Amino acid sequence: MYELKEETRALVDLVRRIVNDHQMRLESRKLRGEKLTSADYQPGREAARRAGLWGLSLPRELGGADLSLVDRLAIIEENRKCLTPIRFGGETLPDLLQLQGEQKTRYLDPFLSDATAICFALTESAGGSDPARNTLTRAARDGDGWIINGSKIWVSDFDDADRVFVFARETRERVASSVSMFAVEKNNPGLVARAFPMLGEYTTHQLTFDNCRVDEVARIGMEGTGFKAAQDALNATRFSNAAATIGIAQRCYDMMVQHAKQRNLFGSLLSDKQAIQSMVVDSWIEIQQNRLVMYSCAEKDDRGEDTRVEASMTKLTCTEMVGRVIDRAIQIHGGAGCTYESPLAHWYDSQRMSRIWVGPSEVLKYRVLARHLMREG
Repeated sequence: MYELKEETRALVDLVRRIVNDHQMRLESRKLRGEKLTSADYQPGREAARRAGLWGLSLPRELGGADLSLVDRLAIIEENRKCLTPIRFGGETLPDLLQLQGEQKTRYLDPFLSDATAICFALTESAGGSDPARNTLTRAARDGDGWIINGSKIWVSDFDDADRVFVFARETRERVASSVSMFAVEKNNPGLVARAFPMLGEYTTHQLTFDNCRVDEVARIGMEGTGFKAAQDALNATRFSNAAATIGIAQRCYDMMVQHAKQRNLFGSLLSDKQAIQSMVVDSWIEIQQNRLVMYSCAEKDDRGEDTRVEASMTKLTCTEMVGRVIDRAIQIHGGAGCTYESPLAHWYDSQRMSRIWVGPSEVLKYRVLARHLMREG
């Protein structure tokens, strides 16, 4: 089993206290059928910021916590044991942290002060798993600005965002080096949004850019640097997704053990049944194996090594694992696990998408990992 260092365990304990003080109450309300808003999450978010848990990866000179990847994943794992986790702020693309002059004043400073929220639009219906070739949205020069035309889909966090960072081609050439990143204000008249309700009560959006004009300052970085920025973000997100699924799986495991120890069936406890014991043991082994792999890969990242393959592997195995653990937990709970008065049913819905977001399992397995292994061989 992987053992966290004492300093990291202290951070985990801090997160656990904030979650217990603020977020578990929200979980109870959600399980009663209440609709929660962003304002409901604000007390927990503010408590986390007062405790120094803001901008977990952000440099200290910008007001962040500047934590290692191991520390960040441990925090995410603990936080996601709750159905209504803390919404940490201050996380963004590394490229945005390099902004200077007017771009810094317009885009970075308001975000760092928590005055504005942002989202990113990368995926297109032509094929989100291959954005280097399937980014068809175009940004064409027009005087002292740009005209953007195209469409993006499955855009998360748009409801709460003030602006969108969209990835678009500057040329017709369908290669990674033609993709740049542009900032578009949410109230731009050339931006039209359509909401898509999703599994797990999520909402994503399709964004249509119809002769959407932005000024010269709106292009972030040099021409053709957008794809690398997106890939860097995907790498970090894959690790974060892995940690989230381990936290959820651990909570499901704890619930199944507790239920098995309390539930009588045919004159004895469920925990005495060999079939139940097998499901519990299988879940425990899978969680521990994936936790060990994830943190070992994170240590490699903290040493400055390239972990693109490790991030893909970890995301793949963890998101596959959590579905099996949730399914076993529901099976042990029976009908009580199938009601939305239990977090198990909510996770059964929402975690189905984890095998698709930021790289479907099949793409990570055969496009990323298999190609890497063939090159290594």
